[in-house]
Amino acid sequence: MTSRIPRRFFARLPHIALIAPLALLAAPAGASDGYFGQGYGVVAKGMAGAGIAYAGEALSIVANPAATVSLGNRAEADIQFVKIIRGSAIRGNALGPDGSYSGNGIRRFGIPEAAVTYQLGPRWATGIALYGNGGLNTKYSDNPYARFGASGTAGTNMAQAIISPTLAYRIAENHSIGVALNIAFEQIEVYGLKAFGAFSQSPEAVSNRGIDNATGVGVRIGYAGRLTPWLAVGAMWQSVTYTDSFGKYKGLLADGGNLNIPSTYGAGLDVTPIAGLDIALDVTQINFHDIDSNGNPIAGLFAGQKLGSAGGPGFGWRDCTAIKVGVNWHATERLQLRVGYHHASELIPESQTFFNIISPGVMQHQYTAGASWALSSRWQLSAAGNYSPSVTIYGTPNSIPAAFGGGAANIHLSEYGLTTGAEYRF
Repeated sequence: MTSRIPRRFFARLPHIALIAPLALLAAPAGASDGYFGQGYGVVAKGMAGAGIAYAGEALSIVANPAATVSLGNRAEADIQFVKIIRGSAIRGNALGPDGSYSGNGIRRFGIPEAAVTYQLGPRWATGIALYGNGGLNTKYSDNPYARFGASGTAGTNMAQAIISPTLAYRIAENHSIGVALNIAFEQIEVYGLKAFGAFSQSPEAVSNRGIDNATGVGVRIGYAGRLTPWLAVGAMWQSVTYTDSFGKYKGLLADGGNLNIPSTYGAGLDVTPIAGLDIALDVTQINFHDIDSNGNPIAGLFAGQKLGSAGGPGFGWRDCTAIKVGVNWHATERLQLRVGYHHASELIPESQTFFNIISPGVMQHQYTAGASWALSSRWQLSAAGNYSPSVTIYGTPNSIPAAFGGGAANIHLSEYGLTTGAEYRF
């Protein structure tokens, strides 16, 4: 194998980069761990996102950049279609009667993702991936905050598209390390929340300012190794991705409109008890406490801290621990079948539901299934489905602050998804 990179590899890079604007124009992808997806790539989605130690596709370099050296030369593209059902309820509030609200003004959407990998030589490999985060968008035609002085449709739309060039090195037989950049493009829009302007250091920059954009960069590193013929392991760590601030919403998001992407880390196993059968297990952690807008509780708002201030109030999210178990079976020479289960820890405390009416990231359980069919030695078609049953977080009796009439805010969400994709080996 030559160490020179053929022109056809570079020819594919612009096509991947051009998908980034499309990823932002599309509504956000489905998310199960806050606004992080359960996995990246159609194979991983069929296995509940497990992929730190199991590398089954080009997009496996997102889960673990060290996987790049084991993937050969391949290109992959897929698109996920998602239907989300979410809403809220207000109970026992002094400013109005009990009410239930649908946040389903936007129900169905899709987002593309793609990757290319190429072997530079016996030890070195490179690649590039595009993927997205999001999925917590809401649109309330009947504004839940109207009783507090808000007007018009309420909701939010947040999307992140990430381009990730990757380089990996085989340090020994069956062991590799990898590093990737996370070049992030963020977009956000918030509307129907002007009632919170009185609690902001920048009242004019809380709501209804249109779409705002930000960019940033971070790094991701990984290790992959096969310890025995039946056991492979992997580990990854991702830094905070530091981004520009959203100036249009500097009066809503903490630290003057900042929404960096939090750090994550995880480890995985891939057990092969018999030939053709892989059982993958991942455990990942997302550190939402890294980001004030995500992790700071709303209580600070009523202790003298204003929205948008340094270290100011946020959505009160906990860190997220996710356990992902997936099984892949080579049923025949051409057909692979897979299933998975994904469990995420409870992200939103019962005391923090009031602000999270517009971002109800409450999914905890996800069931997945998928299949791949090899058309030839080069082409493979794949599909995956996911289902997240409805979860409701019932707010504590004082989850609506006394300044807003007290009472409880409840939030709920469920999701259905379908991903289709194709892979080409060259």
